[in-house]
Amino acid sequence: MPKSQEEIVRIFFNYLSKSNYDEAKEFMERQRLVFLNNAWPKAMFDILCDFALAEKNYYDTNFEPSKNKMLERKEDENYLDFVYKTLYQDLEKLQTEVDDNYVIKFMTTLLQFISVRLQLLELYDKLYEIGSSNSWINFSELSETVKNIQNDLNNFSPVDQVLRIVRYELDCIQCLFKCHEHLGEWSYFDSLISLKESSDAFILWEKCYQNKESWRFGSLFMSKSILPPLLLWFKRFKHMTISKFMLYFYGILVRQSSLREVKNTSETKNLHFFTKMQQLKQKAEALSAMLVFESPEYATDDDSSNGSQSIIKMDPYIKYKIIISYPKVPVKFDVVEKMKINEGEHSVNKIEIITDENITYMIMRVDLKIIFILCFNGKPKNEEREKASTLEFVSMLRCHKYFTSVNR
Repeated sequence: MPKSQEEIVRIFFNYLSKSNYDEAKEFMERQRLVFLNNAWPKAMFDILCDFALAEKNYYDTNFEPSKNKMLERKEDENYLDFVYKTLYQDLEKLQTEVDDNYVIKFMTTLLQFISVRLQLLELYDKLYEIGSSNSWINFSELSETVKNIQNDLNNFSPVDQVLRIVRYELDCIQCLFKCHEHLGEWSYFDSLISLKESSDAFILWEKCYQNKESWRFGSLFMSKSILPPLLLWFKRFKHMTISKFMLYFYGILVRQSSLREVKNTSETKNLHFFTKMQQLKQKAEALSAMLVFESPEYATDDDSSNGSQSIIKMDPYIKYKIIISYPKVPVKFDVVEKMKINEGEHSVNKIEIITDENITYMIMRVDLKIIFILCFNGKPKNEEREKASTLEFVSMLRCHKYFTSVNR
């Protein structure tokens, strides 16, 4: 029995909202054989079949070209970006050839949805590039980018069911970016709130895949999972964020519970950053490994300079605060103050070596306000090796490893 246009659209997006992409494509192929009427052009069925396949590849994080390419593409283009742009162009062209008001409205809705997808693909491409560059990450800027995408995410009936999943995706990554932004400010309460909000969004997103068949087309994960690879990537990123949170606020967490409880939680949940820092210190045979927060100097009005502002120099022992130290050792923060502060790209991964009274400080910035320091009694035994280990540890704290894995 032929179905109405509204019924076909409802069933198609119902399949997509349940992650049944192959079923959605097969359903639309069957409807193409029935051929509704002149109000629904046959090319529309082709577009929707390709759209279902694109959505499948999106959640499989299959952003790069594969052997079974749907369309020819330029070598420097993101595969899915090219597919969605082609679908957008074909849909725009087809829209000028139809007269049915419902079909025109549906096409407009689908165009809006595809534009949101393109913005998300651009975001993931940006994360991959940031991870590859091994530079400081502006989480405030990334958070603002996600917020702008969220503002474009209106209720697009009849695709509201699919949009619900997209909202959870955006909420999750927005809160994780916010958490890293607050971690860079060493703000316990704000970091905790953002971490809780990201967990809440992730739980809602995860529920969308409960009682589903195992995810069949993700080659990245050998064991079967009901979760798509994109959501599993978010799960790893969230886990890394929790580990970083525990490292930055280790002292607070110990005071709120106990040292034994924090250690047990870190071991059982594989929250490894504190252990990594311990291992780095031991392998380097250093006196101590520590993270330090640098309070920003502030400007004040200078009456003697015609209303201009001057920078108030802070006492180094007030300006620098130890986030965590393993083990605790006296630190000469006036020595740390000698570190050359240069925010240029060439100095992002620069490691300063400063020696004072037979104590050598190996110093590297994690970001603008967080500094990692290895203290040595005398010179490091293998300076180049310790520099490489320091760079690797700092890179993990900057999330580079996780950002490069989003685009497999």
